Formats: sequence, C-alpha cells, structure tokens
Amino acid sequence: MATHSSFADKAGHLPYLHPRPHHTQERRTTALFRTVIGATVLAAVVQSLTYLPPTSYSVFTSRPRTTAAPPDGANFDWFSLEPSEDIQWTPCYSGEQCARVLLPLDYATPDGPQTAIALRMIPAADQDNYKGTLLVNPGGPGGSGTGFIGRAGRNISRIVGPEYDVLGFDPRGIGASTPSARCFETESQRKLWDLQEDQRLLNLTDGSVDWYRAREKLVAARCEEKIGGEWGIARFAGTHLVARDMLEIAQKLGQEKLQYWGFSYGTILGQYFAAMFPDKVGRVIIDGVFDAYSYRANIWETSLVDTDAVINSFFHFCHEAGPDKCKLWESSPSQIRTRYLDVLRAVEAEPIAIPLADPPLVLTRKHLQMQIFSAAYKPLAGFGLVADTIVAIESHNLTTLTALAPKIVDPTECSCAAPNQPWLAGSEAMRAIECGDGDEQPYDARAFEEYYERSWSLSQLATPVWAMNYLSCAEWRVRPKTRWMGPFEAEETANPLLLISPRYDPVCPLVDAQAVHARFGGAGLLVQESYGHCSLSAPSLCTAKHVRAYMANGTLPAPGTVCEVDELPFIGRTDASKLRGESREDADLLDAMRGLSQALPVSFLR
Repeated sequence: MATHSSFADKAGHLPYLHPRPHHTQERRTTALFRTVIGATVLAAVVQSLTYLPPTSYSVFTSRPRTTAAPPDGANFDWFSLEPSEDIQWTPCYSGEQCARVLLPLDYATPDGPQTAIALRMIPAADQDNYKGTLLVNPGGPGGSGTGFIGRAGRNISRIVGPEYDVLGFDPRGIGASTPSARCFETESQRKLWDLQEDQRLLNLTDGSVDWYRAREKLVAARCEEKIGGEWGIARFAGTHLVARDMLEIAQKLGQEKLQYWGFSYGTILGQYFAAMFPDKVGRVIIDGVFDAYSYRANIWETSLVDTDAVINSFFHFCHEAGPDKCKLWESSPSQIRTRYLDVLRAVEAEPIAIPLADPPLVLTRKHLQMQIFSAAYKPLAGFGLVADTIVAIESHNLTTLTALAPKIVDPTECSCAAPNQPWLAGSEAMRAIECGDGDEQPYDARAFEEYYERSWSLSQLATPVWAMNYLSCAEWRVRPKTRWMGPFEAEETANPLLLISPRYDPVCPLVDAQAVHARFGGAGLLVQESYGHCSLSAPSLCTAKHVRAYMANGTLPAPGTVCEVDELPFIGRTDASKLRGESREDADLLDAMRGLSQALPVSFLR
C-alpha cells in the first residue's frame, strides 16, 4: 500500500488508515452476490457506481462475540477497541455494547485500505420476541450516531419497542470512526479559527461575501492537503458508501434487510439506501425529509419554504400563551414581531458588551438571528430562550444577559493539551460529504446573487445563515472517486417506507416529503401538525403510536393521516392532551417523545 505525504506521519505510516488484515476471509462470488441483493439491483448499482462484488459477509447471530470490558462511561476509550472485520462487542456505557468494524474504504478495491466504523448499541430488553437491530442516523451530515445513542437511544428504544436493539454508528470520517475528516492540527487550532469569523451577517452589499469566500477557500485548501489525497477520507465519505456500509453492518448482524430510522440528512441516507437496495428494505423510517434530488444537485431550492412559518409561530404561541408564560407578550402577534425586530435593529446599530460573561461577549445581530433560526429547529426547547434574551436586552439587564450568554453563544475553551476524547472534536466531515455528494457548482457571482435573492424572498432572517452552505460547496476542491448517479426512486421496496414530516419544518419542508413519498411505491406518509425540525421537535403520542405499529408489524398510517401534538411552545400541554385518558403504555410513549424533543437531530447548519 502506497503512502502519501499529505497525511503520512514521520515514519511513513497512514494514521488511522487501516490496511487489510493478512487473514482475510474467503470472498463470495459474484453469483452469490446476485443472490444476496438481486440481479436487478446489482445491475443498477454497477451502472451507477461501477461497483465490484462486495467483501464477504461474516453473518452472525444478533449477539456476536463479546470481549472484555475497557473502562466504562465517561472514561470509555473508543480507540482502545481493536477494529476487526467481524463485530466483536465490548460492554460500554452502562449496559450498552460497543465495537469498531472494518469495512473497505473503497468497495471497488476490496483489498485496499479500510475504514473502522464505530458502533454503539442498546440491546433489546425483550429477547423472547427479538426482532433485530434498528440503525439510527441523527443527521448532519456529520452527526455522530454513537453520540446520538447517548442522548436519545433509550427513548428511541421505548418508542420502537423492547424487541429491538437500537444501534448508532459514526459514518465514515465522523466521531470515533477512522480515518477522520479533520483538516486542523488540533481542536484548539480549529476553535481559534472559528473565533476569527466575521460578525457581519452574510449579504450582497458590504463585502461580506468576499470575506466568507476567503474563509471557505482556506478550509478547502487545508482539507485538500489533509484529507484529499489518493486514499484521503474526503474522497470516500459519500452517502452512497455509507448506505453500503449500513447493508454490510446489517448483514454482519445476521439480518438480510435493513431496519433504520433516519432524521434530517438521515432521510437522504435513507433515500440512497432504498434506491440502491430496494429489496433490502426492512422497517425504514425517514423523518424530517429533504429531497435527495435537490441535495445531489447542490441547489437547496426548497429548504427555506416553511422557515418563516416556524419563526412566525414564535410570535403566535407567545401571544396565545399570555403574559404569565411569555415575557415578550403583547396584545397581538404582530406587535410581538415588531418588538422583536426593533431589538434586532437596535443591536445592529449598537452591539451589546457583556463584560462579565465567561468568556466575555459582544452580542451582535448575527448572534440573535442565528439564535432564532436555531430555535426554529426545536421551538419547545428554544423559543423561551429567545424571549428571555430579547426582554433582557430591552431592559438593559446585564445580570440576566451574563447568565444567558453561554446559551446564546457556545463558550470557547482552548487547551494546548491533547483532548482526552478526540472523537468528540469537530471535523470538516459535513463539507466532505455534502459537497462531494453534490454536483460541482464553482462560485459564480451572478449565480450566487440570484440564489441569495430567491432565498431572501423566502426568509430574510434565515438566508444570511443558510447561504453559507452554498459558499462552502462552491469553494470545495476535493471530488469523490465515485458518486451515486442513479434515480432516487423505486417502484417497489421489499417493505414499504414510512415517511414522517412536521407540517412546518424550518429546513426540510413538507413539499419535499410529499415529492419523495410519490417516488417510492407503497410508502406511507404521516404528517405531524407541528412546527420544528423532524417529528421529535414536538411530542406527539399519535406519532409515537404509529411508529410503534409500523415497527411491530409494518402497519402504515392511512393516506391523509395527520397527528396532533401534545405540547406547544410557551403554552405547554394542549387541552386535548390534558383531557385524554392515557394507559401506562401511552404515558410511557409520550414521556419518551418529550425526552427526544431535548435531543434533536443534527442540522445542516455549519
């Protein structure tokens, strides 16, 4: 295996790039591969990706070999796990199981370098009625599935049922999977770089576009050097490869079909999988749906269609809740909106110094617009903070602003020491994945201006934040070795997909879910009457029961089904929810949904 100076260490080794073990297992033949995934699917995959036959499957029972336990909980060291081609579970995180599995970096070069994929699983509690393993993806791209299990795994298990394992994995380049898609030498270096970001909002008139482009050019150049070589992870991080990884993982667990719940970008991953391997679809839920065609085209045309509806719900729910529950209350939603926008303009004219914040902070309009856009993802958790911030600014209450500062802007702490948990460090995986998956769109001033103006017509508050995605990919320089260029559709899948969408999602609008639903034969679509990103942003017993029924026996909601929610921002539990009688099982499902609303999936935001 050749080494490449762009990411080789002083000894000429490739850090975290895994050569094949000498004791590779005997590979199955192309004929067997045709039996495994079907001749029709194989032909489509070969045509679109020029795939070679896959590596051999080591089919295990649901409980592969378990090794001795390293330190548990906060002291757990992912890199102490020896990666292997089979799945060797190790006890971790108080009753969970962890492993690192080796998969080909390039499936067309099965004897070449490998990637070690981190797996973290909550075992099924009901082994007598065991139904297999559910894989989950929290979104991003770039979200850690192992971290998501820590935040949300127990509640997901309560919803899908005790008969399922719930498994989160770190996709290629992310978290505890190696090689990692990191372009800075240290986490401190990355944080210092982040601190240099301009406090101007991106717009077309003040030179800020040139500033942000220069930053993106710098990151792109670093990534080309660090992770863009012949075997650089940036060339092998594509969503089509992650879809194939999921198939490999499922089959190594002894499952012929994938069971999966993906959120946000995880819905794109789900579309890739269902299009590439329709006969390997088991129970597959995609929740908070973004159209994979728009994603691959790198145009993001529909993203902000419903953003302002979610932001405007802040003013509506504040008014409905009354002055006792919303500090920003006025006699009409429009008056609350005017009051909010007046504060934005005042802070734009005169930023606010918060000298006793830790670290000290100068609060700008950019901070406030990013705050409300982020709150639109999770209104239940975020809208109250927005109201508290605006009232504190109006009243010049520096004591309150000092206390709120760490919630408005993530505090930065720098240390020259190597991090104890390097898998928690930031990365450039998001750029590598979404820009590599997408069509090349080199920067063109006129094209960007037209894009910005179209987005501006949809949401003036969100566009300066969201348009950064465009600039990031316009300056990205690493192209993947392969891409999936096949259709994102299937006349029939082995089992029907379940799509879930809020009525109003700030970045994954219902119109995208409806378009994707029409392209996959037999799929079901559940609409949740809520505001926020994915169904988890608002607890709904109705939604939880539909998910449970689908996971239990494949039951899809009837066409046109709409689920009400049980809790609203500022207001709290709805009247209908208060009056409804609940069984113990229903109460447990609703409690799990409430817990998930605090552990929302990762967004497309950088």
